[in-house]
Amino acid sequence: ASPTEPSMAAQNGFPLPPGVARLFGQPIIVVNSAALGRSPWAEVRQDATRIINEMGMASASAQGLVNGHGVPNPITVVNRLGETDARVYLLGQQEEGGPPVAVGLLKVGKKDLFHWDAQGRQRELRGQFCVLDFYVHEAWQRGGFGKYLFMSMLQNEGVHPSKIAYDRPSPKLIGFMRKHFGLADYQPQQNKFVIFNEYFDDVPLQSSKYDSLADRPLSARGIQRR
Repeated sequence: ASPTEPSMAAQNGFPLPPGVARLFGQPIIVVNSAALGRSPWAEVRQDATRIINEMGMASASAQGLVNGHGVPNPITVVNRLGETDARVYLLGQQEEGGPPVAVGLLKVGKKDLFHWDAQGRQRELRGQFCVLDFYVHEAWQRGGFGKYLFMSMLQNEGVHPSKIAYDRPSPKLIGFMRKHFGLADYQPQQNKFVIFNEYFDDVPLQSSKYDSLADRPLSARGIQRR
């Protein structure tokens, strides 16, 4: 399959070529544009790019993000990662007797946003931390994998879920935030970003751990098997 088309082999996840699978010494790894240009990612850049782009297409399809011709319009495309200093969290898994597969994608980055409250007051949020894309393969949903991926990101970034802006969240993501974090109320915005009302409560911000971890893995466990 081309990098712009979902793989037909992705019925139970996105198969990881051996070179990419070796980078999954842990269930979750983080990659950004800079990492793809240096070792060890540079050696497998073509395969890694294909997988990330396929997952971005699948995410767009699942969220109904399509153009006028019904073609998915993905949020996550490798050649645009550098535009927002974005980074992608990838979750790898392995079924008993099966090949290792990528099953989850979570893209985060920072953007300058404007927010209007219910009284019409405007706030400028510079360098706002955002969740830009969130996808778990359909075969791996309802097994706690989405929560595991999301919680790992929160821990790695040192950020509270109420302090995040969510780009065009799907109803499924809105339900996810309500179920796991009690976040439900927000003021709709023209820019389609959702910032929950708790954002403006006095919740202490933690320092981000990303600068020290860079694109290193998040845990000491290998790809999990089920």
